[in-house]
Amino acid sequence: MIIFGCHNFLNAKPLTFALSNGILKHSFELISDTPANLSDMLKEGRLDIAVIPSIEYARISGLKLIRGFSISSLGAVNTVLLFSKREIHDIETVAVDNSSRTSVAMLKIILKERFKVSPDFIPVKPVIREMMDKADAGLIIGDNAFKINRKRFVTYDLGEEWYLLTGRPFVHAVIAVRDGIDLGDGLNILKKAKEIGLSSINEISLEESKRLKISKEVCIDYLTKRIIYEFGDNEIDGLRYFYKLAREHGTIDKDVRLQFYENKP
Repeated sequence: MIIFGCHNFLNAKPLTFALSNGILKHSFELISDTPANLSDMLKEGRLDIAVIPSIEYARISGLKLIRGFSISSLGAVNTVLLFSKREIHDIETVAVDNSSRTSVAMLKIILKERFKVSPDFIPVKPVIREMMDKADAGLIIGDNAFKINRKRFVTYDLGEEWYLLTGRPFVHAVIAVRDGIDLGDGLNILKKAKEIGLSSINEISLEESKRLKISKEVCIDYLTKRIIYEFGDNEIDGLRYFYKLAREHGTIDKDVRLQFYENKP
């Protein structure tokens, strides 16, 4: 049995909806956890395949990427947000959740490359009140970002800032498999699950709007207009550029070569 790990954020639902709701027959053992924990579990060999933050592929050896699957954005994404008490050029301290590994790397690059500032980063639980008590700004990602009143702060959408800086998509998460794992028919099952998920946005949005206590329309807009689930040439180019800048800024310590999973004959 293939052990497949995926987080529970709204943006992953189109990839897992058919698997977790019994719509599609499969032989995966599904594990749900935080993106950071899933990365650690994959590294330790406790998972065979997982949806992981894109920065983790650069840090974990012995992984291969699955073509055609990512959680990416091109422009404003609405769930990777910097909330600030000051204009961005005046920020001296930023509170970050250290489990938000890709977004922290992304933020450091944007602040330095686009705004020429290098504030101190303070690890804090991702609770906006605590963040603002301890720093000038706070980075909130994922479903929590929907719950914060943007009018209370100066708000920067990092998806939008990345696009303004680079003109490229940003790849927030990828599906990676440990080298040596044979997915068998699992790859075709993943493709079918994604197809079913993308055709079930209305149903997913209705369900998730109740869980998150946001409108169904916000969910639909997010899943159809903010998130890209492909991992084609444009997304691969964006990921390579992210790794290039992350290497230059010391967030990763080596150049990254993308390797892709191929089904064994």
